[in-house]
Amino acid sequence: MTTETPLVLVTEGNVQATTFTTYLMAQLGQPIRLISHPDQLLAIEDCNLFLIDLDYLKSSQQFGWNRDIAAFESARTVLLNAPTSTDRDLLLMWPNTSGLFFRQDPLDRLVAGIKKVLQGEFWIPRHLMCELVNYYRQGMEPAQRSQNLLTVREREIIRYLMTGASNTEIADTLFVSEHTIKSHLYNVFKKLNVKNRLQAVSWAKEYLDMTSSH
Repeated sequence: MTTETPLVLVTEGNVQATTFTTYLMAQLGQPIRLISHPDQLLAIEDCNLFLIDLDYLKSSQQFGWNRDIAAFESARTVLLNAPTSTDRDLLLMWPNTSGLFFRQDPLDRLVAGIKKVLQGEFWIPRHLMCELVNYYRQGMEPAQRSQNLLTVREREIIRYLMTGASNTEIADTLFVSEHTIKSHLYNVFKKLNVKNRLQAVSWAKEYLDMTSSH
């Protein structure tokens, strides 16, 4: 049975997380549902805001959350426990990101920011907002040229990257060696002028669907 849940917190299901959830509910005056696995999204009919604990996702090595949450088109996303090294690529990976908080941010700042997001505002550090603005100002023409350079197999592999699959998982799926996948990824990174998987996925989310996979 699916239910409508205004706020959803994605984090580890332990006592500390439950205490944090209770605190947020008291401060925000809204119910919050705590989930720790993507399968639990199936029981949610609608959601206004997802609170994403990035530390938990990293430690649990669960992938594909951003893709699954993208299915909730009207929902916004707030990223919690972001590293200080965060750049625009992380924001581009998550759908409708409206807020971002670093690990060292105090609870009162977190609550104040989430309240602003619930009111329709953004709570993202200024330097990251500037990076996003500059990114979109660059236009789509360079990306379109990059698309034309990708082979069918390279496009296929980058789509697997978007699901969070590892090199080994992609190799097993395509019945090729892991070395072959690494060679393809090297070529993809070079053609797209990106440095890592995260940047490649960000590019793909923005541009890949503009072109046919055939």
